[in-house]
Amino acid sequence: MLLELTTIGARSGATRTVTVAYAEIDGRLLVFASNAGRPQAPAWLHNLRANPLVTVELDGRRYDAIAEEVVGAERDRLYGVQAERDAAFATYQQNTSRVIAVVALTPARVGAATAQLKEIHNGLREQLSATLAAVDAYLAGSAPAPHAKTLHQHCLSFCSALHAHHSREDGVFPRLAANFPELKPTLDRLSHEHAAVAELNQQLTTTIEQLTDSTPPEAELLRAHLTHLAETLEAHYTYEEAHLGPALDAA
Repeated sequence: MLLELTTIGARSGATRTVTVAYAEIDGRLLVFASNAGRPQAPAWLHNLRANPLVTVELDGRRYDAIAEEVVGAERDRLYGVQAERDAAFATYQQNTSRVIAVVALTPARVGAATAQLKEIHNGLREQLSATLAAVDAYLAGSAPAPHAKTLHQHCLSFCSALHAHHSREDGVFPRLAANFPELKPTLDRLSHEHAAVAELNQQLTTTIEQLTDSTPPEAELLRAHLTHLAETLEAHYTYEEAHLGPALDAA
């Protein structure tokens, strides 16, 4: 049986989705870092060790979960149950000297802070997606083709909303750092990412200002800037939701 597991890159902060085998034993949802018995553990194990907040997609449901390795005698018992159910797992363990990790996935209780961050980020995602769609329509010449003025409005509206969101966060980060010193590394990283996003936003604004109805090369450049910004923001959103939101929920 298979499920989709989305982890956060330990270094990149980007999301990574893989298909992994799972089992339900004693009411627990478990995945196994077998990697078909290869010497190296799968990359998703390294990712969830660094960021235990993961996303599970199973039977048409998608939800956040907390990943926790099961160790010792309990790990051995659970892996033994799985090996009895599927002999391939016994072979995997025989073929490698590493102890194949067993990971329990427990649905996460998302608090108000995390939920609010996700709501804001989803709104920005939708706005950026609509902006990219408008640029694609412009480049494709689809009817009715949007004019440069329409693209200006789409892009500037998104840039303004993004700038306002990050400005509000930058305004409260110093107070959070003072009240919760353990959050300082996370807040420092988010602040640096805000500065990088602001630079991308400025590049985007400059390109928009150069765009006219007769300058398709600038529209191509505009789309490239938007795509880069979307990738950068996705990694930023994911990190913030995984680290800042739960910390504020706990506080």
